[in-house]
Amino acid sequence: MPHLRLLPLALGLLLLAAGCSAPGPYPHNPAVSDARGTPRDSTTFYFANSDTLPPDYIPRDKRPPVYLVDGRVMDCKYSLVSASNHLVYFRAPILSNYYLGQDLYRFLWMRSFHRPVLLTLRRSSNGVTLRTQLLSRPPDRHGDVQPDVTVDSVRVREEAKHKIIRQHSTPAEWRAYLAQEALYRRPATHIRAEETTRTLGFAQWQQFEKLLATASFQKMPACKPITMLDGAEWLLEAHRASGYHAVLRQSPDSTDAFRAACEYLLDLSSAKNEERY
Repeated sequence: MPHLRLLPLALGLLLLAAGCSAPGPYPHNPAVSDARGTPRDSTTFYFANSDTLPPDYIPRDKRPPVYLVDGRVMDCKYSLVSASNHLVYFRAPILSNYYLGQDLYRFLWMRSFHRPVLLTLRRSSNGVTLRTQLLSRPPDRHGDVQPDVTVDSVRVREEAKHKIIRQHSTPAEWRAYLAQEALYRRPATHIRAEETTRTLGFAQWQQFEKLLATASFQKMPACKPITMLDGAEWLLEAHRASGYHAVLRQSPDSTDAFRAACEYLLDLSSAKNEERY
């Protein structure tokens, strides 16, 4: 009987110890996703808010009254919102909120003039795989919206936009605009016929991580914006039991070590012949 009296005390001490343990590397926020990485809805931001700002960012209230173009007043919010929208179309899980049970790397390639590409390098007890996925076109252009937005809301927005454009266009300009719109009338779609999953060796996983170490990937800031009108955005996410890290760069130089790591994955994938920039 004395042992039974001690049982509630022991359970209480265990619960207290669990509550006082150090927080894990993932936030476990149910308002963002479930434990499988499924986003709350199609407007959910896939990344940590801290990833949107460069390390030397100057807040608006601390900027000089006059300054030239300065990367320290820029952020990566728009690019990462766009990346979230791309990942919604790929039906991809959120990697920054819960650990999903397997170490993986995910490379999202968003090019101005070509199809988006998503590569997922995954390691499990069964081995290493590399999955390649493509969208028919970038989903952010010409009024594209997330897959679960209602048709009525799209129609109202399109009608308002067309009214403004027509008021400020000549008949020839209006016809040209409608012709361009027709090209993008069909929504961005996941091209499943071109999706592939390839089995790789553990040596290739190790080689990729060696390239990341050469690039000092873990020490790279997530956001380092530059002024760029056209080009490509290279986004690499690392999802490991030890934690999450993401790096976004805009058209990195061909000699850049980060780009070399991403290109290693491209060379192993079925998207290896896609145009690079």
